[in-house]
Amino acid sequence: MPVAAVIAGARRIGAEIVRGLASDGYDVGLTYNTSITEAQKLQQELVALNRECQIVQCDVTVPLAIGSALTNLEDGMGFADVIVYNAGVFPGAAPPADIDEDDLLQALRVNTLPVLTLARHYEMRCREHQRTGRIIILGSLGAREIWRDRAAYNTSKAAQHTLALSLARSLAPTMSINIVAPGQIVLEGEQESHSAIVSERRIPKERHGSADDVVDAVRYFARCSEYITGQTIVVDGGYGLVR
Repeated sequence: MPVAAVIAGARRIGAEIVRGLASDGYDVGLTYNTSITEAQKLQQELVALNRECQIVQCDVTVPLAIGSALTNLEDGMGFADVIVYNAGVFPGAAPPADIDEDDLLQALRVNTLPVLTLARHYEMRCREHQRTGRIIILGSLGAREIWRDRAAYNTSKAAQHTLALSLARSLAPTMSINIVAPGQIVLEGEQESHSAIVSERRIPKERHGSADDVVDAVRYFARCSEYITGQTIVVDGGYGLVR
């Protein structure tokens, strides 16, 4: 069976990506940072569906941890045909006078820099196995739009987007690298936690996005032609058209 690895796949959208890939016939390995209970439950769920699933702890801010986690997953499951990078942080709003440089640096350490580490390691594995690979990055509309008082997040996601495109060019034909950029996504059971949510009236599709909408875009990049690289699917219900 094909193998997928999901970085930060234990909960929320990451867990739904794991489930979506498993339903498409992938054995799936995933990393978690602190959500070991959620990771173990998801592992049990996939095993019950006759899918192989391995879990590995990984702090993506530590470059050596990323390489070690991917090596461990490969040793247990084989070469990853697809790797999804889902780790991310969303620093709180702050006007320029109150921006905490540590928040900006942490956003870069989680949202941006691990993409480079991941691509470097994966390129070596692709060459050693004489295989082509796919990386799918979970980006954001925040890479394209400037949101008030969200400098740390906007900067990290814009840098992530540019880095992904640069790597897509430099690492072809060894691998394809594409981006899924969600807009306003509301997960089941979390509706009331979004105090600054975009009104459905402002979205042409007249609803907020769901995890399934994001997962469908990931699944497309996982199975589309390897000739497709450096591309972005924006999952926003047309919101960007009216901005």
